[in-house]
Amino acid sequence: MTTTMRLTPVIGVQRDGSETVPRPELEPIFTALARQWETDGRLVPRRPDEEWTILARRSPWPGR
Repeated sequence: MTTTMRLTPVIGVQRDGSETVPRPELEPIFTALARQWETDGRLVPRRPDEEWTILARRSPWPGR
């Protein structure tokens, strides 16, 4: 049995040379939710995570 997977284009990527897929605007409810999460100090998708950046820079073997 052979299966194939059809990949769909990612929003906002180039297709056929100069053709660009438009990026849809975010729904107002998601914009409001992201704003509330930021106000509460929570992580928001597509925003840098400073704590993760600091942890990722540390050596996994301290003292080496």
